[in-house]
Amino acid sequence: MDALSAESDKVLAIARQEAAGLRHEFTGTEHILLGLLACDDEIAAPLLSKHGIVAVEVRTQVARPGSGRDDASENAQPLTARAKQVLTLASREAEQLDDLEVGPEHLLLGIIRQASGVAALVLTDMGVDLVELRDEVLEARAGRERLFDQDRFGGGPGSSGGPETPSSEASSDGSRGDGEVVPTRVLAPPLCPKCGERLADVLATMSVASPGAGTSGRRRPPGNVTLVYCGACGHTISATR
Repeated sequence: MDALSAESDKVLAIARQEAAGLRHEFTGTEHILLGLLACDDEIAAPLLSKHGIVAVEVRTQVARPGSGRDDASENAQPLTARAKQVLTLASREAEQLDDLEVGPEHLLLGIIRQASGVAALVLTDMGVDLVELRDEVLEARAGRERLFDQDRFGGGPGSSGGPETPSSEASSDGSRGDGEVVPTRVLAPPLCPKCGERLADVLATMSVASPGAGTSGRRRPPGNVTLVYCGACGHTISATR
């Protein structure tokens, strides 16, 4: 498993505090969600806020009156099996995206993939489309990487960053300065719209379980959602049931 970033360590510490505050004996996916809401990262917290997810409503959803112990300590809340799986899935997401650490955005992706966990059920019940949220996380991450590359390599608006094609050296009449005629249009294989990699080389699929009824009784048809995505940058190409 990849190492957790400092922000992710903070998320888990807050998650244990939330579990203790709710007098829950275990730290579950719902507490990790509360930890993400309290984190000031650049991706997970802003996207959750964009969808109207706030901590007080999540606590109301997950509170279990009369459960837990009066002497619950934030250091005594072991992770549930599903919370551990979220960490494992988050690590896999980080590996697939070639990230060195598991950040809050990977934890949110792990929550989305662990669709039977309380956190995913709460998000679904509060009107969040998990497939759409996953795509938004990956788009936000790709945008952050583009800004990083521009700062590092001096790219900027109008700079494609992609490989140069022969037609880029051609004049308006389709000829080079030395008189050699080159094609002005080049047929290219399908590329990822985000990172530009050849889809034939990096295309991947993943099945995500879609829960049925939400915690407030709203019914959604259960089943699996098949995601087709770019294995290089994680961008979702399509999602089908």
